[in-house]
This record gives sequence, C-alpha cells and structure tokens, in this order.
Amino acid sequence: MKKKVMAGALVTSIMFSGQAYASDYVVKSGDSLWKIANNNQVSVSNIKSWNNLTSDLIYPGQNLVLKAGGSASQPAPAPTPSQPTSKIYTIKAGDSLSMIAKVHQTTLANLLKLNPSINDVNRIYVGQKIIVAAPSDQTPGQPNTPSPSQPEQPTANTYIIKSGDNLSSVASRHGVTLNALLSANPSIKDANRISIGQVINIPGNATSNPGTDSAWEAKADAIIETGKKYLGAKYLYGASTNRIDAFDCSSFTVRVFAENGINLPRTSVQQANVGKEIPLSEIRKGDLVFFDTEGDGVINHVSIVTDPNTLLHAATSTGVAFSSYNTYWKPRAVKAIRVL
Repeated sequence: MKKKVMAGALVTSIMFSGQAYASDYVVKSGDSLWKIANNNQVSVSNIKSWNNLTSDLIYPGQNLVLKAGGSASQPAPAPTPSQPTSKIYTIKAGDSLSMIAKVHQTTLANLLKLNPSINDVNRIYVGQKIIVAAPSDQTPGQPNTPSPSQPEQPTANTYIIKSGDNLSSVASRHGVTLNALLSANPSIKDANRISIGQVINIPGNATSNPGTDSAWEAKADAIIETGKKYLGAKYLYGASTNRIDAFDCSSFTVRVFAENGINLPRTSVQQANVGKEIPLSEIRKGDLVFFDTEGDGVINHVSIVTDPNTLLHAATSTGVAFSSYNTYWKPRAVKAIRVL
C-alpha cells in the first residue's frame, strides 16, 4: 500500500505569548500535514484536532483551520520569580543533547542529571520534553553549571573506544551511569563525537564486566527470535502497536523491540532519529535500516537486520517475513541506525 502522506513526529507543545487566532489554509498539491504543521509552527495532532481529521490524508483544495502561535524554535520563557518551575524544552528535528546543552548554557552532564530517564544520549526523539534548567538554575545572566558539591570523580582506569561503541554502552559495561562517565571525562563536549581508539577515563567506582562486549549480540539474537514469532502476520498500514495479528513496518519494530525492553517511537521517520547512525556498509544483526521506496526523499519503511544480507520486516507484499537485502531493498536504503 502506498503511503500518501507521512506525518513525522513534531513538537507537541509550543510555548507562545499573545492570543491565538484562527486562520484558514487551503491545501496545495504536494502538501502534507507534516509540512503544513512545520511551516505554521504547530503540531500535526493539533491540526487534526482543530479540523476533526481521523487520518493523515488531505487533498488539494481542502480548507484547514489553523491556530497561529509563536515560534517553536524559541526556548520557553523563564518562569517568574514568584512561581519557580523547571525550564522545559521540546526536542526538534536535528537536535542533539550536546547542542541543547550549549544553547542553554549548561553541560551535557547537567542535562542528564536533570533528566535521569535518559540513559542513552543517542535515544532522544522529536517531541520529547526535557528539563534544561531547574528552578534554582534560572537566575538571569547566570549559566547553568553542575553543582559544586558534585566534584569530578576520580579515575581508576581507562578504556579504549572500539567500533560499535557509544558512551551509553561503555557506561553500562562498566557498571556506572552515563552522567558519571561524562563527569569523569570533561573534555567530551558532545557524547555523539567519540572515535575509535579514543582513550576515556572510567570512574573510580566502576566495576569491570569482562565479556559484555558481546552483550549487544545476545540482545540482537533475542530481538530476531521475537520477530520470528510473528512470521506470517499480515500487513496493515496504521496497525495498532497492540495488535499481534497484523503490522505495518514500524508497528512491527515497535512491538519487537518493546518486548526486549527497548522503546521506539511509532513511525519509521521518528525511529530514524534515535540510536546511533552508522554507515550502511557496516550494518550488523539487530540494526535498523530505513528505506525510501518512492524515491521522493521521504523515509517510508524500516526493517530489522538479521545478517548483512537478510532483513526481517513487515512488508506490504509479504506481511512479516524475511527478505534478501541485496535485491529490491539495498538500492532503496537511505539510513542505518544502531540502538543496541
């Protein structure tokens, strides 16, 4: 089934001042809800709510009601001194935690301290709300800095970054938090920019876990085994993630990864923005590969890699099945993501 309209995840809450007002918009050829929402700095869900839309399908000449607001690119205004609250920021496309920390004059370690639910800096998604400053950190003109009562932890040993590593996996492997790892390595300003051969400090309270370099492989095998349970399930575009008798490509990956303790966002476009991007030439089992089958520059399919030549996915023509990567799919692959 060809997907006519793909609505990517957007900022779901936009801070603005002034009275919102209603305005009409006439759908033009080539428009999508995502494009209209992005251009008018609102969310897809709001447009659907304002216009009683039950799907993402729109057509040229259709009249939509929009409620204009402020710019989503601006951080939320600082709370008044009489009502101190945490300063919230909503993730936009192209954001990274390192970039957000820089914009808000804080550190990556402090962001992770304020948002303990984030245990992997590579797994943030568009529309996610994070705290960028606690109430006590919002004194005008004062940059946010880690508490002086949290000194840098002493280092007991070092670790050399290897292919496939990310800071989250290294932290887990040594039994420490990502925040502690960043605190022990203040020279790392961007957690996504580490290189093979780089030597990093491991906090003094780390515990060595020999053999866990292969932990990703065990997780990948478990994910593939979970996916195999659903072989033969039919394809249904827009299938609920609660269904196990029918899937579309991204509801299948959501289900399979969730059963293994990894939460993915709902659509293939959103899923393409989590994890660590890797070269297509370096895919391994458990990775996600994304495709543009229409040739229009829009991701519209996602598959799980079972080996460099084989995919497991919910495809329109086969339902849940294995497919050869080197035939129809490889020329249409545009991106690979590693979440393990």
